[in-house]
Amino acid sequence: VGTPESRRFERRPRPVQFHAPQRQMDVFCRCGGCGSCNDETANPMGGKCGNTPQRYTIKSPDVVRHGYRKYCKPCLRRMELARLATKHSLNLGLVLPGAKNNRGHTDTPGNRPRIVLFGDSITEQSFGDGGFGAALQHEYRRHTDVVLRGYSGYNTAHAVALLPFVFPLDDATPPILVTVCFGANDAVHPGSTMGPVQGCDQVDFATNLRAIAEHLQRLNPPPAVLFITPPPVNSEAWHDFCRSMAWHDDPTPDRDLARTGSYAATMVRVAAEVHAPCVDLFEGLMGTPGWEGEYLSDGLHLTPAGYREAYTRIAAAIKTSFPSITVDTEDAPSDFPDFKTIRASHIAQDVEAFVAMRTKTNPALALADSGLEITEGALALAEGTLGMLAEGSMLMQPPSN
Repeated sequence: VGTPESRRFERRPRPVQFHAPQRQMDVFCRCGGCGSCNDETANPMGGKCGNTPQRYTIKSPDVVRHGYRKYCKPCLRRMELARLATKHSLNLGLVLPGAKNNRGHTDTPGNRPRIVLFGDSITEQSFGDGGFGAALQHEYRRHTDVVLRGYSGYNTAHAVALLPFVFPLDDATPPILVTVCFGANDAVHPGSTMGPVQGCDQVDFATNLRAIAEHLQRLNPPPAVLFITPPPVNSEAWHDFCRSMAWHDDPTPDRDLARTGSYAATMVRVAAEVHAPCVDLFEGLMGTPGWEGEYLSDGLHLTPAGYREAYTRIAAAIKTSFPSITVDTEDAPSDFPDFKTIRASHIAQDVEAFVAMRTKTNPALALADSGLEITEGALALAEGTLGMLAEGSMLMQPPSN
């Protein structure tokens, strides 16, 4: 209710104003030519695309405004795919061409970043049926290469000797992630036949793990590091397998569950010291009843079911610890354009334009470096997209009446 004086200050609703959109015949997509353009008929604005730009509506309490964006929906989608590819590349730590820090992963389509799996035979067999290596490559198939560096019979002392060759310090494109899975051979009993060859006492085992982590941190840029403990061992089954293969005739098993478990615990501790996440396969696989037959093929190595369980835990650790490396496969941008956006009559030009957009370099230089013909359409598309990204907006204001 209130007094006449108080009612003077009441907010009174203003009439909503409507701005009429441009007529369809007056607006055209501003794209200079790409695989999504309808370029059979050039538009009167001088562009190569005759499609109608995407419409927009902006609603506020007082005004409802209609208008058109600068580009049509197909061209906008193509530009968004290129933008997502660039964003994902930067999230992975890639260095764009021409950047001050010219080290790192060259962000050039086709030269993909790498994930390296470093370990013993558990890793070496990880591209087999159900293996976590094959599963990781499937997960990252559109944009990242998973590289296998697993060496049967190796322990951490062997691994340290390999570091300068597998991970050279002058590598201009070091991996973005390295998994380190050793310990199954280090834990061999010192008094066994294989003890002098494969065994490594726990003090040296811990020292070697630290040396691996320190070496990887010296790479420029340093990769993310994920430790993976050895799985549990069924000593009697492994002993029977070794005798069936005539590898040695030791009267007792050269590995046992308690000793392998202590090495796994050492890796977990060292991983915490160097601030690296660790997947504890030893404790994780033992949590399943009947793990000896379900997860181990010969008492030491993993069955397909064991590898699938290992992958589940490794993928979860990557997602939790390194979210920028984790990408949903269905949403992940590829390093080259979608085939449906490439015109059969302009294949090279459309690929050039996508690369120029994705790398966000000087369009003319990007296309010139490709060694292919620089077409006006490809260059215009690249320049138009770069301008769009710089402006931060793709909206066209409606004409004033």
